[in-house]
Amino acid sequence: MMRLAAVRKSVTAPQAAQLFVDNVFRHHGLPEAFVSDRDPRFVSHF
Repeated sequence: MMRLAAVRKSVTAPQAAQLFVDNVFRHHGLPEAFVSDRDPRFVSHF
């Protein structure tokens, strides 16, 4: 399933995290686990 969200031309990490919560978690619930490469740019804001 694909979820699309209208966004501005640029999106900050906190805005991307909020979009993810609002558009994915709201419909599918929280996952049991996350898989991440632990990139500091992602981890520090999410």
